Amino acid sequence: MKPAPAPDPMERDACGCASPGSRRAFLASLLAAVGAACAGPGAAAQARRERDLLAQGAAAVAGAPVVDLHAHPGAFTRIASGGLGLDALEDMRAGGVDVAFFAAVADGPVIRREPGRIRQFREPAPGELHRSTLGQLERVLARARGGQLDLVLSGRALATRAAGRPPGALLAIEGGDALEGDPGRVAAFHALGVRSIQLVHYRINELGDIQTEPARHGGLTPAGREVIAEMNRLGMIVDAAHASPDTLRDILAVSRHPVIVSHTGPAALRDVKRHLGDDLLRAVAARRGVVGVWPMAARPAGLGQWLDDLDHVRRVAGIDHAGVGTDMAGLSTFTALPSYRGFPELPAALLARGHAEADLRKLLGGNLRRVFEATAAS
Repeated sequence: MKPAPAPDPMERDACGCASPGSRRAFLASLLAAVGAACAGPGAAAQARRERDLLAQGAAAVAGAPVVDLHAHPGAFTRIASGGLGLDALEDMRAGGVDVAFFAAVADGPVIRREPGRIRQFREPAPGELHRSTLGQLERVLARARGGQLDLVLSGRALATRAAGRPPGALLAIEGGDALEGDPGRVAAFHALGVRSIQLVHYRINELGDIQTEPARHGGLTPAGREVIAEMNRLGMIVDAAHASPDTLRDILAVSRHPVIVSHTGPAALRDVKRHLGDDLLRAVAARRGVVGVWPMAARPAGLGQWLDDLDHVRRVAGIDHAGVGTDMAGLSTFTALPSYRGFPELPAALLARGHAEADLRKLLGGNLRRVFEATAAS
């Protein structure tokens, strides 16, 4: 049966998020269902069960970096931003998220939210999107130079991150628009510390078609193929999020290394333009890639909806090909995770659903580490 259409929350204005109280209520009811033995009746016993499972979830991923495949922490992507707030980094630390992809939004100056969608509203001036992207990246690099943030430059560096280090940033670009059709710019971004490029976003650019607009190129363009070849050569992670089905298939065919789809969900559960059908989930897995499941949710589903989406991707693609991409500060109000401080609820809830601790370590960072390490292979 075809799922009922659901509007993309990235393209709506009214609040549809579950409140922190409702998320906590959901987790409490979930933990109550576990039936773990605990002395004492009532709310106190339930609170102890909740604390125990939260602690167990934290212990399950201890020593294995937790990685968010797609995020915009703080305000660094905004045109008028003064920089990357330290509160965003403290949220990462408090939530136990070791590393996040800090994604500069390349087409940000020329897209806007309209009723029912996000779309390009004007053409960029020559050099505009390149300059804007460099400015966003500089806000993150400034924190790294100041010692408040670690740049993660390789899969090995991710695997060997020492405990107690500042939050880690894997620099990324959301939309190859910053390249302005020139594959030669990939090396320059790599030299700055960028380690992942998402080829397309909400503007049909010079590299390929997108999910949310009618096709113009028929898939990946010759320039897109050159960009992927250069990224493969440099050991960068190719991100196929937002790519149209034909573009995604071309990316999978062209890349010599596994790719990620950093933030999406299963179309089989909800008919959202930004989600992937089961055939595409399997195609990414067949090429040893990873699908990052985002916490896109509208009231009242909240955390439970995110767990359902994760379970579906796990069943279809396999646990070795699932990850988490929160789109932190990108999903706005339409998210089951408005702050990293709520992140510990996720491993606790997954354990309550019967996930093995080894599966949690794969889902919350291990699979991405494997892909990152594979990009270094010639």
